[in-house]
Amino acid sequence: MIKLFSGLSPVKYLKFYYKRLRWRMPVLLTLSALVALVDGLGLALFIPLFQVAEAGDPSSVDLGNLSFVIDVFNFLGLSITVGSILLFMIILFSFKGVLYFINSYFSTKTRVRFMKEMRMQLVNGLCNLSYPAFVNMDLGRIQNVITGEIGKAGGALLSYLSTLQAGITLTGYLCLAFISDFQFALLITIAGLVSSFIYKYINKKVETSSLLQSYIGNGLQSKVLESVWNFKYLKATDLIAKYRVRLVGLVNEVEDLTMKMGKLNAISGALREPVTVAMVALVIFVQVVLFEVSMFSIALILVFFYRSLTSLLSLQNSWQSFLVSSGGIRTVNELYEEFEEKSESRIQVPMAPLSSEIKFVDVMFSYDSDPNRMVLNGISLTIEKNKTVAFVGESGSGKTTLVNMLSGLLKPVRGKILIDGVELTAERVRAFRQRIGYITQEPVVFNDTVFNNVSFGAEKTAENEARFWDVIGKTALTETIKRMPGKENALLGDNGILISGGQKQRISIAREMFRDCSLLLMDEATSALDSENERIIQSNINALKGMYTIVIIAHRLSTVRNADEIYLLENGVITSSGTFDELVSKSPRFRKMVELQEF
Repeated sequence: MIKLFSGLSPVKYLKFYYKRLRWRMPVLLTLSALVALVDGLGLALFIPLFQVAEAGDPSSVDLGNLSFVIDVFNFLGLSITVGSILLFMIILFSFKGVLYFINSYFSTKTRVRFMKEMRMQLVNGLCNLSYPAFVNMDLGRIQNVITGEIGKAGGALLSYLSTLQAGITLTGYLCLAFISDFQFALLITIAGLVSSFIYKYINKKVETSSLLQSYIGNGLQSKVLESVWNFKYLKATDLIAKYRVRLVGLVNEVEDLTMKMGKLNAISGALREPVTVAMVALVIFVQVVLFEVSMFSIALILVFFYRSLTSLLSLQNSWQSFLVSSGGIRTVNELYEEFEEKSESRIQVPMAPLSSEIKFVDVMFSYDSDPNRMVLNGISLTIEKNKTVAFVGESGSGKTTLVNMLSGLLKPVRGKILIDGVELTAERVRAFRQRIGYITQEPVVFNDTVFNNVSFGAEKTAENEARFWDVIGKTALTETIKRMPGKENALLGDNGILISGGQKQRISIAREMFRDCSLLLMDEATSALDSENERIIQSNINALKGMYTIVIIAHRLSTVRNADEIYLLENGVITSSGTFDELVSKSPRFRKMVELQEF
């Protein structure tokens, strides 16, 4: 695991942020430098202020190499008095306040923009992710990164910018210090570098712990999602007690790492100021005792180094905070790059509505997990517009794979799918999908109102309401909805938990009818329903016959009796086709399936 975290460095982090912030980063650093410069000049005025106040003689003012500050008074024709110096200090620190406000506001605006862009990139990446890539990804990781780790990445940005700004400020004060007294400044700088080595080991430990915390957090999120999805089963079998042990283990790991980082931060915070002050005290002792330099002559540089010390502490605190959140950067960037690597084509070509037929021409397909086993092996068939076609066969015969290819979720490894004679390529998939209605064994119902579920959030105009009630009537839901509290505004709960399975399925069918799709794909749409609801859904399907191109996958053969064409699949090959009665008479396999279902 540790090898996974190797190669991280401040330079890589700088490249990561600069790539996303561009010109904003140098602007922020320039503003920080200006704040430090103006503050330094304002502090420098304390020395002539004390000198004039004590001696009462402007000629006694001596700033050494910083005498250009006094030259400004002469340039402006101002007398060097206590009043003029104080007025100039007020002006400088007021200007510093304006710069500080601009710097802080721009920093916050930059962070908000960064967070928004990162979230948008992840959301867009998720939406453009290919289906095969999606089914092989950890859903807990995706959710954790988009909702949790992105926040850590934003916090890390703020800390990183604060670190850079503190570094610029520190550099500015050091430059002023070197101008004032090179020897003293050099000794202080060396002492600061020595003290920085003390924190190097602590910082590395914090960084590694942060990354581990992010990865364990992904696993925890995944297990929490699993427990929610499978709650009914886990509760009914009391396996939830054993599952709890797994969750508690992951929670403990996350908390242990958090405590470890807290301990390291506490050690670092406790040592930081005493070590730094000790170093400064040692240098002052050397200057005053060994080199017999007067304290007054180093008063100005001590003021600069007091500011330098503050900036150094701020830099170390910001860097420590950055390391605590740095795991978010790695996990966010990894997920984004994976999304990009496994995305569908971003080039989209429009397609006209289906006007004639859909053709499979010698289509072959195998999954990456077992490339030598052809799930579909030389499939050739034609689906005419507004015809109802069904695929039947044992589990694993290739029915669902075939429908997934028809919706563009999977691509043939050989052969072609033609839509009105035009090949369904990666660039045409999205345009074709806009015409597809997809109804699965597990109905898709959102935690929203009945109206929004059916209309998918369409504006509630008079025209849309009329259309809503029309499709509701066609799916035999009118009376059910009118009895609900709030009627079409009634909430259906997570995954439609507040309504029955048959009602959920009819809501799904109503949605596809509202969308005015031309191709309806029904994958085991009635297999999870009781006989009464199956009869209702079957009646809905029969009513749609001739109005839509309908493709049905079914284990229950009663669902496909009225289909115009039925294809029997065995081991990825079409072994027979025809109407229901034709297959009964000519296919022993199909006839046996009918008999087993007592049809």
